[in-house]
Amino acid sequence: MFQGFKELRELNWEDFPFEARDIDAVVLTHAHLDHCGALPLLVKRGFKGRIYCTEPTLELTKIILLDSAKIQEEDAEYANKKGFSKHSPALALYTIEDAEKTLPLLTPVDLHTEFDIGTLKVYFTSSGHILGAASAWISNGETSIQFSGDLGRYNDPLMPPPEPPVHSDYVVMESTYGDRDHSKITSKEVLKQCILEIAKTRGVLLIPSFAVGRAQNLLFEITELKRDGEVPAHIPVYFNSPMGHEVAKLYERYHPFQRLASGQFAEIMSEVHSVKTAEESRALNDDKSGPKIIIAASGMLTGGRVLHHLKAFGPDPRNIVLLAGFQSPGTRGYSLLNGAKEIKIHGLYVEINCKVVPSDSFSAHADRSDLMTWLKQAPEAPKRTFLVHGESSAADELRKRIDKDLKWNVSVPRMNQFVKT
Repeated sequence: MFQGFKELRELNWEDFPFEARDIDAVVLTHAHLDHCGALPLLVKRGFKGRIYCTEPTLELTKIILLDSAKIQEEDAEYANKKGFSKHSPALALYTIEDAEKTLPLLTPVDLHTEFDIGTLKVYFTSSGHILGAASAWISNGETSIQFSGDLGRYNDPLMPPPEPPVHSDYVVMESTYGDRDHSKITSKEVLKQCILEIAKTRGVLLIPSFAVGRAQNLLFEITELKRDGEVPAHIPVYFNSPMGHEVAKLYERYHPFQRLASGQFAEIMSEVHSVKTAEESRALNDDKSGPKIIIAASGMLTGGRVLHHLKAFGPDPRNIVLLAGFQSPGTRGYSLLNGAKEIKIHGLYVEINCKVVPSDSFSAHADRSDLMTWLKQAPEAPKRTFLVHGESSAADELRKRIDKDLKWNVSVPRMNQFVKT
């Protein structure tokens, strides 16, 4: 699913460059919206095959697709009610009904267990990105390809490190942070400084967050800071993401897929104020007092309850917005990252007088060094490596680094480019 610039988002409304009914199966590496978000469109346009993924990814995808459809329906309804859309009527990209038709096609497969898709052999290894995330190896018996999926970090607080690549003729690898390394300042230190500052100003720390992965890491590290006495324990933490609460249950249920033992994540959630209803969310906005911490989706401020919080708390200089990770160009998060003093929300411009703290220390994506470490663990050099899932500048910088350090045949394909081997 395309996110970011309007020109990219509009691609979601265009026809696929193939017939959906001709696709036999989908191999899904993980449940982030940019990877699974268009599945209801695929089904809506005729796809009837199976969607293979790990069991945690299956359960996360159910939650994410239903939430995505709900938000799209609500946003379309709100736009029609307020009359700020250029389209009449504003429509949802897909509906809850479309998402529900997709869910029965999701098919769980264990890690390291080979399965067949027609004449192809496929198996998953852990990519360490989020709960259940995987890399996919696919072979027709003569040629093999490994798709990295989104790779995690080697020092993530909750996820295990990505498993090394296996022998493959070709590698298709993500390049999100291919042009840089993450900050040496830890995510916990960034959180600590922000929390101590709002304790002094009696302000609000607003953290736009992905409901999957990022939110759980934030809750874990805030709880650790409080328990260790590094920040005031009395500052309340409001987790305003109904979807995030469902995801947290899965972190407990699938604890073998992450670093915490059984019961630990449930204990963390017991120390957090759960905001579940729209009325509770509005009450947070009406109460401007602090200090308090609010974690809400979406992570790039593309939609969700966090937009209403930004309208409420963005104009006050006592407050902080912590951008905890990657912000795609074209998103409100990207605008804040680049110093915007006004942000358009629901058709109106909102003044941003609060402090904005950007940090890539929270990212669940491998940085340049991590990506190179993963490649260097390959049993032998592939015939060719393709770099995808990154801004063109990031992908090209990584291409140069691979060429220089590894002397591999590496390229950055164009969108919709066909490659013959």
